[in-house]
Amino acid sequence: MRRFKRGFTLVELLVVIAIIGVLIALLLPAVQQAREAARRMSCSNHLKQIGLAVHNYHDTFGTLPPGGIWAHDVPWANPAPPSPNPGRGGVLVCLLPYVEQSALHDKINFESNTTVSEQWVNSPTNTIKVKNVIIDIYQCPSDTHGGYVPGTQLAAHNYVASAGPTGISPTGNPNCPCALGATFNSYRIDTAHNQQNPAGPFTRYGNTFVARFRDVTDGLSNTIFFGEIRTSCSSHARNGWATSNNGQGLVGTLVPINTDSCYSKTDAPGGDTCFAYCSWNTEFGFKSWHPGGAQTLQGDGSVTFRAETINHQMFQRLGQRDDGLPINLN
Repeated sequence: MRRFKRGFTLVELLVVIAIIGVLIALLLPAVQQAREAARRMSCSNHLKQIGLAVHNYHDTFGTLPPGGIWAHDVPWANPAPPSPNPGRGGVLVCLLPYVEQSALHDKINFESNTTVSEQWVNSPTNTIKVKNVIIDIYQCPSDTHGGYVPGTQLAAHNYVASAGPTGISPTGNPNCPCALGATFNSYRIDTAHNQQNPAGPFTRYGNTFVARFRDVTDGLSNTIFFGEIRTSCSSHARNGWATSNNGQGLVGTLVPINTDSCYSKTDAPGGDTCFAYCSWNTEFGFKSWHPGGAQTLQGDGSVTFRAETINHQMFQRLGQRDDGLPINLN
């Protein structure tokens, strides 16, 4: 008597495929969440290393690094500074020796009439400039742009030194206007601070002001020093990590976390350029690739995830270095 081996019927095969599809659908979000959790942890570690670098820099020089610095003064100063006035970089350039990038720092000529970001680092071949060198610790692993400012070969950064609740342009860029700046400025704790004397620890006017730890009278653990930024969402951040005017000491707490400024002027929804990265106000808020908020580095080196829903007035207290009413939400 012949025996026949029974195989799967078409219906049974389809049922098995459907079950596998359901299992994959159930597992995929969990896998993605696990990967994002790992990336966020790595991102947090980068911020902690930057915090340690800031402390080492302060131990060496007695001050915090400048947010931005030029050979003479900011190019838009009145009266105009002497020419040439090459950019000397800012916080991220100054911290290079303290984030295991001494070799790169040693190749930079800080007395040259050539802007730091435009100097060659692979002489005599001269094919790579400072601005092209990716510094892993300056980038969040959740960023998906492969290390560069979108559409360029400029090495990007995802961390920015905080200006706290220092005033911003009320109407924004004349060529990319946004009136929301006036609303954000209403959250300022006082009007005694400006970019030459920032409410936070840093300013891009590094030729005029650099803070010391003793200037942070609210306490290092109660004051935000750095936060996250999405490179593609700020025309200043798009300048790359090695330039003097790249958001360092300009981004602060006045703009709510993850405020959308990630469109070009021509693609802004409804033509509203408050959504554009060229706004000169909405672009100056902390933004991250992590859902629901962004990470900040306190002056004591601790890192905290700040939810988008944080009380905005309390957020200003965390941003200001000397308001006399320290708040610790860790």
